[in-house]
Amino acid sequence: MQRHKLYLAVAAAVAVVALAISATAAGGSEKKGNGGGGHNQLISESALLAGLASNSLFPFLDTTPNTIRRTHIAITDATAACTAGAAPPANIQVLVGQAGVALTNVMTAATNTGIGTAAQCVFHATARSGQGGVPGTVTDVVVRNAGAAPLTGINTVTASATVRPAH
Repeated sequence: MQRHKLYLAVAAAVAVVALAISATAAGGSEKKGNGGGGHNQLISESALLAGLASNSLFPFLDTTPNTIRRTHIAITDATAACTAGAAPPANIQVLVGQAGVALTNVMTAATNTGIGTAAQCVFHATARSGQGGVPGTVTDVVVRNAGAAPLTGINTVTASATVRPAH
């Protein structure tokens, strides 16, 4: 009988821990915001870019009317040199800002992390609204194929963003 009670106690403890983890995961992506008592939400998206036509735009994240406080974008593309600090990809641009108002390319030499090979290199960019040439209002992350041909390689984009609800 003691063994049965021990199993029940362990099962109850596991259930309580599982509920606590579940509640944390459900609400854990939101934090108290600094303005207006709202909540910030963390979002994350990924996509393949294969087939994106020359000079085409892919509106990857659009949080309108909510604003992005900070975003981190990872892009994979071929490059001449996949070494930290080398040139960014020649054919892919990542534009952040507000569509129809102001968009800034955040792909610079600093985004080349040196992870991968010249055939598939990983680039990382972090943008904060109102900092480092990024517009003060950011609602959009747009990927642009600035190359002369459609993307055919294993081109990917992944972004996470801290979003503040409109007041």
